[in-house]
Amino acid sequence: MAIARLLPLPLPLVLVVVVVVAVAVRGSGGEDAEVVCAGTACYSLHRAELGWSGAQERCRHNGGNLAPAGSPAEAERLRELLAAAGWPGPAWIGLSLSRGRCVQPQEPLRGFAWAAGGEPGNYSAWLSEPAVTCLSSRCVSLRPAEPSGTAGWADGPCRAPLPAFLCKFSFRGMCGPLPLAGPGRVSYATPFGVRSPRLAAAPFGTLAEADCEGGEGPAFALCKGPLEGGGFAWHPPGPLCPAACAHRNGGCQHRCLEAPGEPPRCACRPGYALAPDMASCLPEDACRPNPCQGTCRTRPGGFECGCEAGYALAPDGRRCLDVDECLAGPCQHECRNTAGSFVCLCRPGYRPTGPGGRHCRDEDECARPGVCPQLCLNVPGSFHCACRPGYQHQPGGGDACLDVDECLRNPCPGPCRNLPGGFECLCPPGFLPEGDGRGCRAAPTAGEEPAGAPDSAPPSTGIPRTTGALRTAGVLRTTAAPWTTGAPQTLGIPVGGATPPAPTAVRSAPGPEHSADGPRLLLYYILGSLVAILLVLAFALVLLACRRRAAKREKRTAKSAADNYCWVPEQPESRGAGGERR
Repeated sequence: MAIARLLPLPLPLVLVVVVVVAVAVRGSGGEDAEVVCAGTACYSLHRAELGWSGAQERCRHNGGNLAPAGSPAEAERLRELLAAAGWPGPAWIGLSLSRGRCVQPQEPLRGFAWAAGGEPGNYSAWLSEPAVTCLSSRCVSLRPAEPSGTAGWADGPCRAPLPAFLCKFSFRGMCGPLPLAGPGRVSYATPFGVRSPRLAAAPFGTLAEADCEGGEGPAFALCKGPLEGGGFAWHPPGPLCPAACAHRNGGCQHRCLEAPGEPPRCACRPGYALAPDMASCLPEDACRPNPCQGTCRTRPGGFECGCEAGYALAPDGRRCLDVDECLAGPCQHECRNTAGSFVCLCRPGYRPTGPGGRHCRDEDECARPGVCPQLCLNVPGSFHCACRPGYQHQPGGGDACLDVDECLRNPCPGPCRNLPGGFECLCPPGFLPEGDGRGCRAAPTAGEEPAGAPDSAPPSTGIPRTTGALRTAGVLRTTAAPWTTGAPQTLGIPVGGATPPAPTAVRSAPGPEHSADGPRLLLYYILGSLVAILLVLAFALVLLACRRRAAKREKRTAKSAADNYCWVPEQPESRGAGGERR
């Protein structure tokens, strides 16, 4: 094989490399997809009609997750991937809201979480606010930039299939592009099952296949590591497709060396060291290996460490410390510091607004239907429930409104009837309601003087006189005899026992007064009916007694025919000598 000729390695090591290459070649038939690798992660675009869960399962099967976009740099990397692939449609990303969790409008991610876990961060790119729900799961897709807008996030049902999805795969390190000494083409088979003809960086475990022009067969190299001092490199280091140093300097950046019986090899000028790709050269400096926690930059006579945004260089000049951005007060309400960033939060009753959600505006809770049973009053940061006139809040707390029984405070001079949200005053028979709705005045009858005349009636009319208290100021007052004095007719009850007329109702607007005269009015009706029945019975008894007395008187004065004669007592007869009666 070509590897055996390229590498004068011991036989056991050659066999191991051959087995690894054979296995990799056998499993290298992965799908062709657009891939971008940078730093310690690779992002891939897959074209497949799947729901969010199916897409996540595909990514996880290859050792990754649906791609997050937790920072502006990462979001830009995903947008560049879509643009490089020429993909015009949406694609799933790893942001979802599980069933049972509620949307949180005050948070940047609105309560959603990344499939890979970790801190939520304060970066968001919502094209529109997600649907407010607690009962259904929602998943997020990345929408490419349109000519009239920008790229961003949109939520939707997780089961609805989309034609593409984005995956992210993290690795310990990367190898650079595989160097070629001669003309040829390289194809990379990544560990996550994707083949690509071009990679600016290849993750650990990637198998590179070089098809050299004029060669007897393809050559292979594997990204391995870490090497001494850190870093990852191709094994064999290359350059593959060997050629004479006369052709493109043997693929070397500085010097190409040839020795009899050996393939060409690269070397560097003084002050430089050969890079892990064994073709390029790097300045010899203190940044290899990297002594910094963050980035390292070579300086004359030393190095300089740097940190990412959100971190500051420690006093020792090497470590990076998290910056507490909340000390500068960037948020209107509350600020929560996170690793390398911060999150603005709004107090309950407010919603985030403005760039980055740093400002808060009052939320009108009363705009939602069914917030209060009757009336709703919006206040800054909250709201209050109120009741309409004639109602009051339920005792012991709660927003429920109960009807107020105004009759409990005796707002009427007579009977009172409670109504939903109000009450009404009742006038007795023979009385009419006053204009204020609370008093009663006597109804004028035939021959009676109109209202405002002296409270008296001529004796010939037979109309009983009402008490002076009942006509004072035109309002019925409560007295010992609340209606009228005299015969039962003043109560509107006929002597003959007929049913009394119904009292006149006077409706009144709701007020703070209360009364419970319903039972009292019923008692008046019962007592009136009993009085009428007793009067009828008394009249019947008197009539019966008079008839009996007249009958006795007639019997006592009656005479027979014998009363015109006088009876004489019987006397004995005198007899003569002859014994005859004379």
